[in-house]
Amino acid sequence: MTENSTGSTNLLRAPQAKGRSRKKSSSNKRSPFSFHRVAVFLLILFIGLTGSLGFVANSDAGRIIPGVTINTVDVGDLTPAEAKLALEKDIADLRLAFVAGGRREPLPVNVPLRDGGHPLASFDVDTAILRAFEIGHGEDGLRGTARKIDAYVFGADVKMPAILDLAELKAVLAEKFPGLDQPARDASLVFRFNQPGGRPAVTVLPEQEGQTTDLDAVARDAANRLKTFSPAAIILRSRKDLPKLKMADVQPLAGAAVAALDRAPLTLKAKDLSWTVTEMQLADWMKPVPSDGSGIKAKLAFDPEGLKKYLDSRAAALRVEPVDAVFTVADGKVTEFQPSVDGEEVDIETAAALLTDAVFGERPDRPAGAADALELTFRPVPPRVDTASSNIYGIKEIIGVGESNFKNSPKNRRGNIATGARSVNGTIVPAGEEFSLIKTLGAIDEEHGYLKELVIKKDKTQPEFGGGLCQIGTTTFRAVLASGLPVTERRNHSYRVPYYERDGSGKAMGPGKDATIYDPWPDFKFLNDTGHAVLIMTAIDGDRLTFTFWGVKDGRVAEQTDAKVYNIVPPPEKKTVETADLKPGETKCTESPHAGADAVFTYTVTYPDGTVKKKDIYSHYKPWGEVCLIGIDPNAKPADGTAPSLPSADTVGASGN
Repeated sequence: MTENSTGSTNLLRAPQAKGRSRKKSSSNKRSPFSFHRVAVFLLILFIGLTGSLGFVANSDAGRIIPGVTINTVDVGDLTPAEAKLALEKDIADLRLAFVAGGRREPLPVNVPLRDGGHPLASFDVDTAILRAFEIGHGEDGLRGTARKIDAYVFGADVKMPAILDLAELKAVLAEKFPGLDQPARDASLVFRFNQPGGRPAVTVLPEQEGQTTDLDAVARDAANRLKTFSPAAIILRSRKDLPKLKMADVQPLAGAAVAALDRAPLTLKAKDLSWTVTEMQLADWMKPVPSDGSGIKAKLAFDPEGLKKYLDSRAAALRVEPVDAVFTVADGKVTEFQPSVDGEEVDIETAAALLTDAVFGERPDRPAGAADALELTFRPVPPRVDTASSNIYGIKEIIGVGESNFKNSPKNRRGNIATGARSVNGTIVPAGEEFSLIKTLGAIDEEHGYLKELVIKKDKTQPEFGGGLCQIGTTTFRAVLASGLPVTERRNHSYRVPYYERDGSGKAMGPGKDATIYDPWPDFKFLNDTGHAVLIMTAIDGDRLTFTFWGVKDGRVAEQTDAKVYNIVPPPEKKTVETADLKPGETKCTESPHAGADAVFTYTVTYPDGTVKKKDIYSHYKPWGEVCLIGIDPNAKPADGTAPSLPSADTVGASGN
């Protein structure tokens, strides 16, 4: 920077306008109001009489009018773009010069001065230029012309908005002037262990005065320099820093400190881990602090930083990291779904309060050294991406779960169940739409991964692709009931099947909560009336099949009674079914006898507005006798009447073996 004849710094490097310095002279001050206005009026009158008024009024189109400055920097006769470039260059050159201990340190204001730091100041150049340009352009006619002439003759200075980062300035000064601040030291306690008698000795270390930089004065001086882009030095003055606690305040705490140490050893416990806190550790954390009143100037407390550091080191091994949600959609189906999972960590603040109370609190019912283990609590750690924010549907929570068990299913049946579950997995049911299970499953054939398994057709048991898919229908039905959704189409099996009389764990639950499907009919359907999309996720764990409905809960409550079984009918006589799958004359029984019955349960949904919908769901099961296969010659003429009459799409009939 260079100095002009008046001692001000010429900060603007743009070309000079009308032969005047870009830095406004300090002698160019405004006159008193009355003289000022009279002079402007006379000057306008004179220019008007000489015919020059039009020239003055129109000579600055698209430019800041002559005489305007920003933070005393002349930007007159510049376009806004030119003024911005000039000001940004001046800001880049600007330094705040600090002086202390005979050393001068000029610091740039627009770049970080330390790792992870921020610029000392920020400027709103655009706002300043806009305000400067509005002078003389915001008013028409004689008043606008008067404003232009006023600025041209007497000058008009615009202050640029600037913000000083005082916290950053304090950190930078501490680095540039190490040792400048010497904070006061409060009186403190000193512990000596291994003393005669076994108890620690306590002495008081006296207080000590210090000195700190007067940051308020520094901030005022720095703000003034920013207003004028002044290079004048800022003297870092110190002020006395007095201790908050004196020796006389701390001395009465010596006995209480020894008594507090008698509470050691303490045991901290979290899950299956535990630690012992000794009296020496307690002494390291213990310190006198100003009291909150009651006529006592000091009290005992733990140093929060020391205590937190200890607890953090012990709790690190117990932290469980959260899991971010994953939600990937392709071709209308969810191909990858991982709901978010909260992590957990030891609640350090609660642990510190618990430990503080154990050492300093009133414990009349618990003698010193006999405290129980202090159980540390945990707090949740939320993921960066939760389930709701991971998808455009707002899906965020489980609204219902359905389960069934297919224990003892043969290989092909298990394979078909797995293929069907994969076909349904990831299905999104939009709000207001009816779900069709047959439509969702799609083609049930070899090309789509299905295997042949025995199904019942009229009086024959024969292999078909997809045998066992009624396990899918039944599980979907149970998930719908748990979610409180309206069932729009459902048919029970024609006879009782043990696979569908078990819960997810395999425990017997009786008939009545099954659903059969067969392409093209019967189907299983439900309506999504939740107002939000529903996502169906399927899972197989051993013999357990689980369908989980994800969505947004609307407050409805679903209830269902256990099924009541009545009208029990004994099974008919044994049937023999011919098959070419066995050697001629070979016999294999595939069905065990089952009694017929009726079953009913009540399905109730209570909605948030108080509406209650109640429905009795009935099932009728025909009696079924033992069925045995007998091998026949494959070249023999087949029997007539092969149209399906009992379409269960199930395998192995009722035996479950």
